[in-house]
Amino acid sequence: MAHEVELGQVKETLLMTLYLRAVDSRKAHPVLGDPYAQRLVEQIDYDFARLRGLRPLAPLIATRARRFDHWTTAFLQEWPDGLVLHLACGLDSRPLRVERPASAMWIDVDYPEVIALRERLYGPVDGVRALGSSVTDAGWWDEVPRDRPTLVVAEGLLMYLPPDEVSRLVNRVAGHFSRGRLVFDGVAPWLRSLAGFHPLLRHTRTSFRWALPAPDRFARAHPPLRLLASLSVLDETGRTCQCTPSRTVLRGLARIPPLRDGWRFVRYGFVAGS
Repeated sequence: MAHEVELGQVKETLLMTLYLRAVDSRKAHPVLGDPYAQRLVEQIDYDFARLRGLRPLAPLIATRARRFDHWTTAFLQEWPDGLVLHLACGLDSRPLRVERPASAMWIDVDYPEVIALRERLYGPVDGVRALGSSVTDAGWWDEVPRDRPTLVVAEGLLMYLPPDEVSRLVNRVAGHFSRGRLVFDGVAPWLRSLAGFHPLLRHTRTSFRWALPAPDRFARAHPPLRLLASLSVLDETGRTCQCTPSRTVLRGLARIPPLRDGWRFVRYGFVAGS
């Protein structure tokens, strides 16, 4: 049975990400190989054909998910009793893709209508709790325990928020938990401006509103964050992509500093009072 979606134009971007993971999964040598993405695409009543113009971005989106899967796995190996807090989880299948110790906690947060759609498509997932709210609201934080090491995942989120909301959210993370990790991706100012010209993003009235400054400078502006890793998306995709022509192009683009630094994956650690 096809599930109708009424998410609004901004929230519709989660269907773009799902579609691109499905595109990757259909390749002979996928980067991520999400086993759930294509099944969900087939179950949703939406004209995904309108997104075909985004298909060249599939390796980048799949590489991002793969990198964040690796960071999530590494965190749970270090802290088997930790908490994974996935902000703006969308229709991501990460809690089904990564190995989760029985002692770990997992909380997904997204708009109520997105959580409702997730539950219709995936059904209940053992060990995963869902909170229906905008990630920028304050009320849902009362439902999140403070006493566990925590990985906060903000994949494909912060660039869509106003700068003051980014700072408020990051400061809340650092103030709520005693220790943990924060992982997200961010774009350079030039890419934030350029993205607004993409016809599909214009159609969904979606634009990048925040740009990541130098990753170490961002840490200094948000103590007690400390930078643990900063990876170029082009570099990372060039290493993981199995398609020789695409890999060659990506590696060539990554040699150009502005392009190499246009989109980055970053990982921060924090300990309260440090």
